Amino acid sequence: MLRRIFWLLFAFSLAGMAASSLALFAGPSTEVALWSDWSFLGLSRPRWEALHYGMGLLLTLSGLISLFTGASRMMALPTGDAEDRYGAQTAKAWLTAIVIFVVLLLASVLMLPPGGTLVHMASGLKSWHAKSFGEPPLAGAASMTPTELAKRLSLDPAKALTNLAAHNVKLSSPDATITEIARQNGLAPAAVYETLRGGKDPRLPAAPAAPVAEAPKPQAAPAPPQLPADPPPGLGRLKLADVCEQYGLNLNGAVDKLAKSGIKASGDMTLRQIAQSNLMLPIEVYDALRGAPAQTQAPVSAPAAPAPVPAPPVPATPALPATPPVVEQPQPGTAPGAPAPVPGQVTQPGTPQAPAPAAPIVAPEGLERMTLAAFCRDHTIDTAQALAKLKAKGIVAFSDMTFRELAVENNLTAQQVMDLIVK
Repeated sequence: MLRRIFWLLFAFSLAGMAASSLALFAGPSTEVALWSDWSFLGLSRPRWEALHYGMGLLLTLSGLISLFTGASRMMALPTGDAEDRYGAQTAKAWLTAIVIFVVLLLASVLMLPPGGTLVHMASGLKSWHAKSFGEPPLAGAASMTPTELAKRLSLDPAKALTNLAAHNVKLSSPDATITEIARQNGLAPAAVYETLRGGKDPRLPAAPAAPVAEAPKPQAAPAPPQLPADPPPGLGRLKLADVCEQYGLNLNGAVDKLAKSGIKASGDMTLRQIAQSNLMLPIEVYDALRGAPAQTQAPVSAPAAPAPVPAPPVPATPALPATPPVVEQPQPGTAPGAPAPVPGQVTQPGTPQAPAPAAPIVAPEGLERMTLAAFCRDHTIDTAQALAKLKAKGIVAFSDMTFRELAVENNLTAQQVMDLIVK
């Protein structure tokens, strides 16, 4: 009775495990599923994952118990004349099972069929889902508050909240995440994001519209499509083919333009991948794609010291009796914090005081989640110079990359990446 119960549990959990595996295999990734509010058979991806783990645990326990309770009966040796024949069959069964297990194990580790094929199929399905449903602008965007997401995307937080209120999107609390707001208003997180940004995509702004002629008169040929002068945040995550399609550029012409600049690229590569494969900064790839000259950092030299002004000649005065030295009072306009005059020393008016040393930049709270562009903006640092400093250390970076991404890709900590920028 007990052995039969566990055998049935093993069969039922195997069916549940197969169904959940199929849903997770063919469904979108976790980020895309949460962003688009994807569901299958009424279950979201987190619920399918919970079902998968639960059925896997039940399958393992019931299988182990069934194995232990039935192993003695399965492996029992017969008596009499059939003992030799049964021993030979058992040896063949063990050998066959071990060979099949080892072959599949090695093939999966080496990414060979069938395991490697399934991995490529799952990756292709998830890429298709990402193009169909859309991807979040940042990793973990669904779990951010509207204010935090607006800051990360260089949007005005006050305007973002105003856009939500104008479209009757209710916020339960100021700390409510995008997912919670979407659930409360019956929307997908992607729809909340579209409302928040007010129809203006910070990752990929629309190309400027061509002027419309008011009267039929001869006009010059319209200007060819052109990329904006400043690359929008997140552009490095897009493929070259997607960028050309959005801005009306010819893909083959863009590849040829990059090739003339000595940059190897293809349509299925992102701008970040193109920069990494050619050991360049992403801004250099973007400038080459626009046809603009590459931006080079001119060496910063110290400003030339002003020529000394000769002091006016002092007319000779007759000798006077010795008098105590006069201590000059501080002149109006003296910089605050200037050292007090030493008794007996006469100071010249207008003498420049040495500037106080600049205070070191302290790592802000949440540095790992902060983008490089946001950090440079908050600390008045030129983003191009920051990228050049990282490139000098062999680090290829984008302005929309977070310090955590830079740290993980280069085996550093977020604090070390910040030190490379500010020093």
